[in-house]
Amino acid sequence: MHVLTAPSDLLAPSVASALPDARMLSALVADIGIPPCPEMLMRLRAELGRSRPRTEELARTAMTDVAVSAALLKLAYAPWMGGERGRGRGTVAQAFERLGPARCTALLSALVLREVLPAHGPSLERFWDVANRRSVAMAWLARRHGTVAPDVAQTFGLFCDVGIPVLLQRFEAPSYRVTLAEANLGWRPFTEVERARHGTDHAVVGAALARTWGVGEDIVEAVCLHHDYRVLGAPQRHRPPSLLIALALVAERMIQLHRGRNRHGEWLRGGAQALATLGMTADDFDDWSDEIRTQMVLSGP
Repeated sequence: MHVLTAPSDLLAPSVASALPDARMLSALVADIGIPPCPEMLMRLRAELGRSRPRTEELARTAMTDVAVSAALLKLAYAPWMGGERGRGRGTVAQAFERLGPARCTALLSALVLREVLPAHGPSLERFWDVANRRSVAMAWLARRHGTVAPDVAQTFGLFCDVGIPVLLQRFEAPSYRVTLAEANLGWRPFTEVERARHGTDHAVVGAALARTWGVGEDIVEAVCLHHDYRVLGAPQRHRPPSLLIALALVAERMIQLHRGRNRHGEWLRGGAQALATLGMTADDFDDWSDEIRTQMVLSGP
């Protein structure tokens, strides 16, 4: 396990000091009870690490979990993925060829995460719904913006808040749900509320899970810092983690507006910096938001 660090000339000392080292992440894995990465995902990522990933092997690995591979087919041929209504679905191998191995693996990660961290009650159902919409919107924005690979953006969109269901399982139900209610009011930074009540926060827990599951280091760093908007300032604003955090803020703001919810405390804290990091104007935001709505990217399954 490598230490989660960033070049000192790119991150301000106050930001760099917020990054946990390997010992801290390992302690979190043991103390919080973070689930290990399923073997299927480990094998998929190992295959993706080859110079020429084999589609047949990727499909064979995905099909070791029948329920997950069936759900992948449903997603791969959905309208918001470019599928045609009324048209039949192909095979798992064809899904990998159609969407690309990296994007299919991102989708499978989402499906497996939901199996490993099941939803209990309407609040977690909403959590997974938002995570799915955010990840799809981020992939679309990444393709449009052109500075981050869409599958990387989609994976970050899935993992950035995954510490929340982990903490819901770790702490007794009323305790962390009260924390979420207070944090969502937006009066204090989300992670500050969590640390005051529980001694840790969903960002660092999510980073530990992402590291354990073999997610790329840029994503792990972005998960850890996604509520620390100092990373959106110069000179680190053009680093991949900063771009991912900015894309997530923009995607979440679009989702909020499309649902008729104007209150978004995180956007008030970091929205202007996110737009500056991405080189977007308010008009760009409005145009892209309208395009996403028109193409039903945010409609979800």
